[in-house]
Order: sequence, then structure tokens, then C-alpha cells
Amino acid sequence: MAPNDFAEALARLREVAGLTQLQLAKRSQTAHSSVNRWEKGGSLPKRDNVEALDEALQADGTLLAAWRAVTTGNGLPEWARNLDAIERAARQVTIVAPALVPGLLQCSEVARGVFRAAHPLATSDDLDRLVALRTGRLKELPELEVTAVFPVTAVSALTEPLRRAQALHLIEWVETGRVGVHLVPEGTTLLAPSAPLMLFRLASGELAVVSDHADGNVIHEDGSHDRLSSQATAALAASLPLTFSLEVLRTLT
Repeated sequence: MAPNDFAEALARLREVAGLTQLQLAKRSQTAHSSVNRWEKGGSLPKRDNVEALDEALQADGTLLAAWRAVTTGNGLPEWARNLDAIERAARQVTIVAPALVPGLLQCSEVARGVFRAAHPLATSDDLDRLVALRTGRLKELPELEVTAVFPVTAVSALTEPLRRAQALHLIEWVETGRVGVHLVPEGTTLLAPSAPLMLFRLASGELAVVSDHADGNVIHEDGSHDRLSSQATAALAASLPLTFSLEVLRTLT
């Protein structure tokens, strides 16, 4: 078996911890020969051994995520492979939306307009339900902190009543201390990402990256995380700082 991401993570984490293979074997109650074989990629350990190694290295789930990535092709546990579970397990999310205010931060008036455009045959009751689900979501996730990056035109281009309602809604959330808004100024175009991108940091320390498309959410595999994270970083760098973004929002109320 060739060296793999788990083998490399195990060796790296052991070296960072300042342990020899023998010391790690003793701490994790595994065999020295097994630790040597796992670092060389000769085989993969069973889950209970990975958990023991992760705890011995104080890796906070990093080693377990590497093991999952090799064994399943996805570093997230099965329970965290849908957006609802990811949101509930997350403590921080960075959202980059290239055109609209992110769904988590839409006011009820804007959310209703979005849903009406997407579901022209929906009844008023259907729209009420969808709006309630969207606008109430952040309140249901009290431990989640949000950093949102989107164009100022997502608010300024709205009609006057919608613009005012959305700007006030954003200001209220920012003032809670849970939400940071960074507006991309007019004249600057986000070429990437081309669809809303959400980077969730889970309580376990694992990273989940989700793209929001018209036909549903796509949960990206670990191999794309670096590239997508760099897109989010570039978008944040192109946006205004929080204080300046707040000043802009206040002019729109």
C-alpha cells in the first residue's frame, strides 16, 4: 500500500507532538510495529485505533478526518454529510455570495421575493413556510458565528422598501456580535466563487465546505478545500472592513 494522506498526517502530527513511534505506541496502547506500518502506508488502522492515536496526539479529530478521507473519500463523518447536520455541528461559517444576500441573513421581505421568483406556482401558505424556515434558521443555531461577504449591490439595487428592510435586518444581526458583514464595493466583481460558498468550521475542528446551487447543496470533498478556501479569502480581501460595511448599510436605511 502506497503512502497516503492518513500516513502523512500521522507522521506529521507525531513529529509536531515531539514523540517517537515507540512513545506514541505506548500512549495509544498500540503496537510499535503497527505505528511504523501505518506511517509507511503499509495498512490502515481500525477506527478504534485511529481514535486512540488522535487522542494521544491531541489532534482534535484531525487524524480521524484524514483516516475518513482515505477510507471513504470524504473526511466528514456520515452524520455530517447533509447541510442541516453541518449547520448544527458548526461553530463558525464564512459565506461568500457573489450576487445575493446569503439566505441565513435575508430579511423576510427579501426571502419572500426570492422564493416567489424561484417558485412562481407556490401558494401564499407555501411561501410563508419557506420564508419562516429561512429567516428563523440563524436563531435556531445560537452557537453559530457568521462572516458574510457579498456585493453592496445585493442590498442597494433592491427597491426602496426592500433595501431599507434588508439593511436594517443586517445591522441588527451585526449588533448582536454573532455576525460580521463585509460588503464588496461597487466596481469590484467577484469572479469566484461563481455560486454561494459556505465554509463551516465544526465543533470537532473539521472543515465542511458547501456550495449552494439552484438544484441543491453540494458538499465538497477534502481535496478541494484548499482551493475553495482561497477563493473565500480572496473575496474577503476584496471587501470592505466591517466598520465601513456598517457605514454603507446605514446609508441604505
